[in-house]
Amino acid sequence: MPTQSGRRLQPYLYLVTAVTLLSSITPALKHLFQQSDLPPIGTACVRVAIGFVLLFIITLLKERRELCALGPRNVLELGLIGLLGVFSYSVAAWGLRYTTVTHYILIYGLLPSFTAVLSFLMGKEDVRPMKVAGIVISLVGCSMSVSDGFSPDLATFGMGDGLILLFTLAMAAYIVLSSGIVKRIGVMTSNMVMFGTSAVLLLVWSVAWEDAPQEPLTLSVATWLIYIGGATAAVFFLRCLSLRTLTPLTVGVFHNLVPICAMVLAYIFLNESIAVHSIVGAAVILAGTECVRRGNRDNLASLAAKAAFIPIGGRAPEHTN
Repeated sequence: MPTQSGRRLQPYLYLVTAVTLLSSITPALKHLFQQSDLPPIGTACVRVAIGFVLLFIITLLKERRELCALGPRNVLELGLIGLLGVFSYSVAAWGLRYTTVTHYILIYGLLPSFTAVLSFLMGKEDVRPMKVAGIVISLVGCSMSVSDGFSPDLATFGMGDGLILLFTLAMAAYIVLSSGIVKRIGVMTSNMVMFGTSAVLLLVWSVAWEDAPQEPLTLSVATWLIYIGGATAAVFFLRCLSLRTLTPLTVGVFHNLVPICAMVLAYIFLNESIAVHSIVGAAVILAGTECVRRGNRDNLASLAAKAAFIPIGGRAPEHTN
């Protein structure tokens, strides 16, 4: 029987574990691309398929009623929304082949700001001064981080960075558009369906578009693939558990550790350099993100239910990695 103090610490343990796993996914994926010739779309397909299997098992145990109540129209609607979210993992994987983990994580750090902008444009949130200030601050920080401290020619912003920016925009659209159906159907059930439909589409795209890897699949590569897919599903589940007792604002504050941890892991294990402008830019992005979070605390609860998508390293506005 867990003690009272143990029960109080449990949600924090879930959250710290989720943050740790989330921080490791992007460096692990980059390591996988460096050590093998796996195609990005096929890699995303395997990741999503593994995540689907694990989420299906969890959904059977936790949301069996919601799963049995699913109709064809729900599956179609979730599948279409999943094109913006889970399916865009392929864009993220493609972009990561051509950029660094540091650039990836800093660009993905704009997710809360992009989500707020889309919410404003779609009339889901009021325009508040603190949120607008946070959006501007985050954009300034990201520009500083990926352009060598405001380099006038933006020479360091390459194709990979552009793909990550596209992925971040797609994720923001997913978060805003999926709010109603996720709350109506259930978090785990909704994401399980989106993972399943996206896995099928990614498989078709990979077979039609990409060549098979020339190198045989080694035990090391297979282990990393299983870890990345398992960690993706685990982040969803652990975050949902932590949100049962912790506030979305608390979860969001912990998620600010994700870019820091991911950059440190990339520095240690991938030998990526961390420039001064990247550190300063990351701090500015985090400051802007907190302004966005605190600008409208009432809306954070609805965003947190869907933010389990942080996939590859980032944080969603609870929040992603």
